Amino acid sequence: MTADPQFSQIAPAAAGVALAAQPATTTAGKLRRVILAVIASGLLLGLVAGGLWFTKHRTRSNFQERCEQARREGLWAELRIAADEWSAWDPLDSKPRWLAAEAAQEQDEFQDLADCLGRIPASDPNYAFALAEKANVEWTALNNPLLALKTSEQAVKLEPRLTDTHSRIISFYAMTGQRIAMLKAIRAALQAGAEPREAYTYLIMADVLSFSNGSELNEKWIQSNPEEIRFKISLAVNTAMQLAMNQDTSPTPEIQQLNQQAKQQLTWILEKYPHDPVLLSYLMHQAYRTGDVQGMASLLQSVDDSAAEDHMVWVYRGWYHIQTQDYAEAEKSLQEALRIHPLSPLAHHEYASLLRVQQRPELAEEQQLASYGRDLRGEILLLPSAVSLTPVLLVKIQSYAESCGDQQIALALGRRLE
Repeated sequence: MTADPQFSQIAPAAAGVALAAQPATTTAGKLRRVILAVIASGLLLGLVAGGLWFTKHRTRSNFQERCEQARREGLWAELRIAADEWSAWDPLDSKPRWLAAEAAQEQDEFQDLADCLGRIPASDPNYAFALAEKANVEWTALNNPLLALKTSEQAVKLEPRLTDTHSRIISFYAMTGQRIAMLKAIRAALQAGAEPREAYTYLIMADVLSFSNGSELNEKWIQSNPEEIRFKISLAVNTAMQLAMNQDTSPTPEIQQLNQQAKQQLTWILEKYPHDPVLLSYLMHQAYRTGDVQGMASLLQSVDDSAAEDHMVWVYRGWYHIQTQDYAEAEKSLQEALRIHPLSPLAHHEYASLLRVQQRPELAEEQQLASYGRDLRGEILLLPSAVSLTPVLLVKIQSYAESCGDQQIALALGRRLE
């Protein structure tokens, strides 16, 4: 399954013109041309009503006419010059800054486009939209994900209904294995009623974040941020995960050798970053899969406070305590995992295991939840991408959320399915 978000963002306000929601695109040459052009047109038309008998208004009218003519004739370099002169004459006016952004966009000057959008003043009614568009350029044409993330989070803080911006944030955290941040970002989008469709995929898949294009994206992001350890660890983990799966299905000598090399690389990284939550989570998952109780004990000792809100740490801790027959501690750990993420199929599976060894009457209900979650995850794994959830699957996820007691997700899906 790949992460391939689709977007449906609210439209900005532009001089009283209602704009239709535009789908985002990752094609650099088509970045929001229509929306920026409509905004620029609305701004130009809105200036006509100004009083021309004052010198200031006459000057503004001259700038307006120059910009309007340059736009009409497609003279984007001329438009940029006129818009810059207008901004220098009246630095507080946001109108020429939008026009400069349009000129930069039409000339495929993407760094300049981002800079122009970044200069839109906070007093502009479309300021949050400007930030969202700036982030879109940074995510795509500029390939600067760290700056894009910062800009995106600033945008949704100002305007929580920016669905496509939420999508970018959530997908970034998913693809870098940052489970805690991803789930928090999903909850924030749900609270705003602006969650993208793929958010529900990630909620079910949060136990093990694995994507067929994870290595490809992290390699791309490393190109723009060569020293960023987050991308290096994510790339190493994604590569090791793919090789481990390949070895399970096709254990050729070549695959086995590559798998050993990947494991060695993770060991080297762990020596340098012994408390990294993404790396520890993957290694604990491998210990869990292979039944390595001693290995799990060693890894759990390396967990620090940065992973306190990672539900899978509590799942693995619960599993370890079950293996060592410390059932009271297992109960505490698994209850904490379910508190953090009630939809975790593995948390329900391990809790059912605990109830089974204790022969408790709640086993049947918990076993049913574990099976439901496991089957949902299996169905989602067969999808071509994270956004491919069908209405039938969404109904199943809603039913699962209700059974797990996660009312926020159940209610949000209820609204979506109306």
